[in-house]
Amino acid sequence: MHASFSFILLASGAFAFGQFPLPFYAPSRRPTTSAGPAATFWAAPCPVPAPPSLVARDGSNNPPDKTCGKNRGNRKCPYPECCSNAGFCGTGKEYCAVPNTCQSEFGRCDSDATPAGYNTSADDRSLTGDVAYGGIVSNCRLPKVIALTYDDGPSENTEELLDLLKEANAHATFFVSGNNNGKGAIDQTPRWTDAIKRMAEEGHQIASHGWSHADLDRTPSDGRKLEMVKNERALSNILNKYPTYMRPPYLRCNNETGCLRDMRALGYHVVSYSFDSTDWMHGNDLRAMTEAFDGVLQRVEPSEGRMLLIQHDTIRMSAIDLTKHVLERISQRGWRAVTVGECLGDEPDNWYRTPQWTSPSSTAEHGCLVSNAGLYERLDTFKTKEECFKSNIKCRRRVSGCMKSNIDDKTCGALRDICNAQSLFCAQCGRQEKNALACDIGYFNVFNGR
Repeated sequence: MHASFSFILLASGAFAFGQFPLPFYAPSRRPTTSAGPAATFWAAPCPVPAPPSLVARDGSNNPPDKTCGKNRGNRKCPYPECCSNAGFCGTGKEYCAVPNTCQSEFGRCDSDATPAGYNTSADDRSLTGDVAYGGIVSNCRLPKVIALTYDDGPSENTEELLDLLKEANAHATFFVSGNNNGKGAIDQTPRWTDAIKRMAEEGHQIASHGWSHADLDRTPSDGRKLEMVKNERALSNILNKYPTYMRPPYLRCNNETGCLRDMRALGYHVVSYSFDSTDWMHGNDLRAMTEAFDGVLQRVEPSEGRMLLIQHDTIRMSAIDLTKHVLERISQRGWRAVTVGECLGDEPDNWYRTPQWTSPSSTAEHGCLVSNAGLYERLDTFKTKEECFKSNIKCRRRVSGCMKSNIDDKTCGALRDICNAQSLFCAQCGRQEKNALACDIGYFNVFNGR
């Protein structure tokens, strides 16, 4: 009994993803008809593949030079290696981390990763509520509140910060970066996934700080959209929703570059601050931070004042020690610590958008997923969680082989996206909870997602 597959190969040797958008996956029950399981969509059987030739990316059979970059002959690193700022090829955060370590022109970087799952780029971007879209928010509207905001996380400090906020009955807005500083993608790293889920469960607001902490004023319009959509996809994988509030990295997003116009088109409120904690200037000097905060607070009228504070939860002294000080000071004034959305009087339903899923078909157990230039790939069938992960390991090995061959990057990228989607499915299936999906290939759905 086969499950169904939502798009197919129409001609021998054709690359399906060259004609159709790349896939995404979403969990779904197996479709049924009155006669039982849904009929299988036709998928071309994979021919017996001829092994792809293994040649270096530069067309030679010589091993690549381990140096790279502008100061080293403009040499590029072979996939999957990254080119560090020091000019050497390698893997790991010392080579691949963004925004400050990796030279994107000369190899792979963490920012190149695309989250598996539903692609939000074509979603409706209706503008609801009375908070301006594409305009800069620099302070609260309500009196006697402080909007606590934390950029760049989650980080190793986030869990302790959440404990602190919970104890004080305080709420905050977390401007989350998807894959920065070598921490790993937020939807593929259990610690970050759990932290973000906890933020939502405890009443905090999750907002976007972009996928890779790129300078949006220096990024072309298409690149800005990609930065935001990648983070939307990752957050949708975790929360099944994505934010309408964002803060641009380095606070760089203006009219002259078109950035604010792009953020409006994507349906984002652009958040700045009324007071900068300056933790990024002196992250180990608590006294400097507390004196600066106290000085500003003293100038704010106690009964009608308000504040929108910016901090970084990657800086421990700010995230923990300065937050304790801030909470103590505002308690003395009778103020509340709230989210940005609340401090603007915006309804919580307006803080997020829900992905506009389409109806799925399931993956044919023996259907061909990609076919191009002698590469024919299918997923190994699986019926259990363990088999799912084993199938995924083989899928990733095929991606690695593809990248080392003369197969084009687009084909290999399509296969990689499917492997990423399967990895997410394997992690989510078989849970001991109501409506959990079985770890069966029939429930793994590949979509026309771009």
